[in-house]
Amino acid sequence: MEPETQPSVTPRAEPWSVETRRWIILGAVALIAFLLYQLSEILPPLVLALLVAYLLNPLVVWVQQRTRLARPLATATIYLALIVLVFGVGVELVPIFARQVRAVIADFDQLLARANGLLAQLPFLDVFEIRADSNFLAGQLRAELRTLASAAPRIVAGAASGALSAVLVLVLSFYLLVDAERIARNIDNAFPPEYRDEWRAIKAEFNKIWSSFLRGQVILALVIGVLVTLTLVALGVPNALLLGLLAGVLEVVPNLGPVLAMIPAVLIALLQGSTRWAFEPPVFALIVVAAYFVIQQLENHLIVPKIIGESVDLPPVVILIGAFAGASLAGVLGVFLAAPLLATGRVIAKFLLRKLLEPLPGRG
Repeated sequence: MEPETQPSVTPRAEPWSVETRRWIILGAVALIAFLLYQLSEILPPLVLALLVAYLLNPLVVWVQQRTRLARPLATATIYLALIVLVFGVGVELVPIFARQVRAVIADFDQLLARANGLLAQLPFLDVFEIRADSNFLAGQLRAELRTLASAAPRIVAGAASGALSAVLVLVLSFYLLVDAERIARNIDNAFPPEYRDEWRAIKAEFNKIWSSFLRGQVILALVIGVLVTLTLVALGVPNALLLGLLAGVLEVVPNLGPVLAMIPAVLIALLQGSTRWAFEPPVFALIVVAAYFVIQQLENHLIVPKIIGESVDLPPVVILIGAFAGASLAGVLGVFLAAPLLATGRVIAKFLLRKLLEPLPGRG
């Protein structure tokens, strides 16, 4: 009679001590920081790919539910539709942009003459030793343009690098979208069962912040860009489409964006006047300032609460400081992500503080 074989039991090691766990955490943080530093050049495309995948995931889910397509096919459908949309919009708008840019270049000397006349009416600038000479300013501008022209090879190389980065972002975001469900499931399963409820609660807060902010920012930029364009067209401000595009793009800069977008519109109104109404240039410039002010008030009190809501809920000064810090660390991308990253950090800090201050087991 053969002896019964006992089932093999995998030997279990002793739990790590508190000291070992502390050193493991410190080592992991140091390793992550080192990798981020070494891979800093490829981080922006990766971050952009993650953002694109996150933004498009609801559309992919919607297509899946409506068409019963497999996730890869649903993702490919969304990307194909977006490529067609971007190409169609580009075909319509690029010629208009080109005409407006050519018009600005063609009217350059005329604008300088008008600027010279306006500056001549501001003698008080001499008190502050400000050189109000448009010819001097024109010389400075032409010198900058010559410097820019000499840097043309670097600009072309940068444009090619940007195009490659855009392709990389599209490819990475496509694969992230295809595997999004599996990635999310693996992250959830990586947490021990006793911590999964807390992880789900924190993940819900993260999703609220990033979903509302990112999708809200895209919608907000489109709404403001269209609203500014239509307003400037109605007022007769030249190059309204370029100015509207600028207003939409500068929405990524918190608080300062609308002011920065207003400055070129006011200068154009002051130098070129209106193509529709017979206002004096100074009066027309004030009207344009008032129009931007009204749009900003609508944005702050009606559009932003409806589109973005309280997803970030941070004081404006905190967001502004974060934007400056983000600009120094990651440029435009850092400015754009400053607010949601700060809000995410606040959620993590609140969780860690609660866990650190809760009583130990058996100590009441």
